[in-house]
Amino acid sequence: MLTKVNEDIQKTCENISKLLDVEVTLVDSNLVRIAGTGEFEQKIGTSIDKNSIYSHVLKTGKTYTMNEKYDSEKCGQCNQRYYCKEIADICCPIKINNTVIGVIGLVAFDEKQRDIMLLKKSELMLFISNIADLMSLKLKSIDHIEYLNDKISSFEELEKKEILKAIKKYGDNTDGMKKTAEALNIGIATLYRKIKKYDIK
Repeated sequence: MLTKVNEDIQKTCENISKLLDVEVTLVDSNLVRIAGTGEFEQKIGTSIDKNSIYSHVLKTGKTYTMNEKYDSEKCGQCNQRYYCKEIADICCPIKINNTVIGVIGLVAFDEKQRDIMLLKKSELMLFISNIADLMSLKLKSIDHIEYLNDKISSFEELEKKEILKAIKKYGDNTDGMKKTAEALNIGIATLYRKIKKYDIK
C-alpha cells in the first residue's frame, strides 16, 4: 500500500533528515525498504532482516527505541547485528485502521547523530509519530479517491450497457432513438451526448 506514495515518502524522509540531522528510513509490511536517506538510499528495494527491530515494531504496533546497539535485546536477535552500522534508532509504526502497514525510523550512524536523538528523544518520538499519522491519512484519502473512481467507473459501465440494450430493442433510427431516450428517462440531446461519450457505434 505504501508504494502508492513512494515519491512523496522519499521526499518526506529527505526533509526530515535535513531538519533533524539524522538518517531516515521506511519499510513496508513485507520488510522491504521503500525509502531512505544517507546509506539507506542505496538499499531501497531490498529486504531487511526478519528479526530486526523494524520487524518487532510491525508485529507489536508500538514505537521502539534503541539507544545502545549491543545493549538492546531486540538488536541481539537480529541476524545482521555484527554488520549493522546503526547505533541508535527510533522506530514508529504506520497504521491504517489499527493495521500496521509499515515502519518509519530515525537512525543514528555516529555519536553526533545519537546525541541529538537521545537529547530530544521524547520530542522526536512525538514528531515521528505525527509523521506516521500524516502518511496514514494520505493513504486513506488515496484509497477513498480510488474507491470513488471505481464506483463512477462501475456506474458508467452499467449506463453504457443500458443504452446499448435500449438501442438494440428500439433500433438506431430517429424514431428508435426517441423511444430509447424515453425508455431511459433522458432527453434526446443527452442520449446523443452519452452515445458519443461511450463511443457507441
